Amino acid sequence: MKTAEQIQKDRYEERRKKIIIKPTWKRNAFTAFLTGGALAALAQLLFNQYITWFQLTEREAVNPVISTFILAACLLTGAGFFDRLSEKWGAGVIVPITGFANSVTSSAMEARAEGVVYGITGNMFRIAGVVLVFGVASAYLVSFIRVLVEMLIN
Repeated sequence: MKTAEQIQKDRYEERRKKIIIKPTWKRNAFTAFLTGGALAALAQLLFNQYITWFQLTEREAVNPVISTFILAACLLTGAGFFDRLSEKWGAGVIVPITGFANSVTSSAMEARAEGVVYGITGNMFRIAGVVLVFGVASAYLVSFIRVLVEMLIN
């Protein structure tokens, strides 16, 4: 005969099994791989088209491709679609460029009631500022180390 405590533990375990979500990491990884690959293929297609349409060199065509992805992420975020896409398609959509554009646009949209200067730009650069400062500081540090190593070698 089971005690009241054992019965309670069994009930808890039954409820827990109904509620718990089984991990879907394999499916998530596959989805991220496919969507990230699709975005990379789209970027390559845009890259080739920008070279053809505007007679750009390969070096010059990179910036319009990046700008197109940033613009698309900002527009999708503003229209309310980016979050749904990232939920459905996973981490493949949140590659550094589109994810960063989404986070900056989202924070700017959340603070638009506070005004343009203190609300939108203040909150937008709260996220962007951290990333930019870290990027500049780490680039400086890596460059300093590289120069130092080259001086020691020569």
